[in-house]
Amino acid sequence: MVKTEFSPIADTTRRAEIVALLRRAILTGQLGPGQKLNELRISEQMRVSRAPLREAMRELVQEGLLSSIPYAGTFVIDVTAKDIDDAYSLNQVLDEFAIERTWPLRDQRFFDELDRRHEAVKQATRNLDTTRQIETALQLHGLIYEWADNSVLLETWQRLISRLQMYFALHQHARNEPVPAEDVHETYVRLLKGTDMGAAQRHAREHIHLDFEQLLSYARGLEQRPSRGA
Repeated sequence: MVKTEFSPIADTTRRAEIVALLRRAILTGQLGPGQKLNELRISEQMRVSRAPLREAMRELVQEGLLSSIPYAGTFVIDVTAKDIDDAYSLNQVLDEFAIERTWPLRDQRFFDELDRRHEAVKQATRNLDTTRQIETALQLHGLIYEWADNSVLLETWQRLISRLQMYFALHQHARNEPVPAEDVHETYVRLLKGTDMGAAQRHAREHIHLDFEQLLSYARGLEQRPSRGA
């Protein structure tokens, strides 16, 4: 059983800080898929009451990183190989459609924002900041959804984000490194600025499948693990 340690929080009213600490624990693997959260232990380690902790946990349930099971407790979402295949195959279709919708709407503001988000990913990568790298990578990929001028598409992407957070984190665990060894978005950004929409769509599809089989193999291994408590 993995023993998870949390640092005390000075201001017990700061739910956002509790959420951030729990999210970081999930995305760095301190709290693994399927692991049950021990409210008493976590509240004692953070030195917060259980009320704000429960509020923070409910927020992460709404985000999709935690699941609450009546009479059983709150758990980090479990992950199966099928979950990953389902999400990534959907992501492929959505990315291609988002690029198609965004393509004629691109302007200098889009290119500037693309560069800004790309630089944020590179900075997080340089800092070996797992949580920040995942957050900024998803923000970079999310730009085409924000720009596509399709509210249903954007809502679908936003529902998918929490799952992708977990899968990006597992991908890095599978490679046994906190962040990708090098920036993997240079070509993606260059093609989104270019004139060949088909090339951008093809690369987006290939980018999603980067080391995909390794991630699936890692997920299959997780399916064989015993249940754990935090």
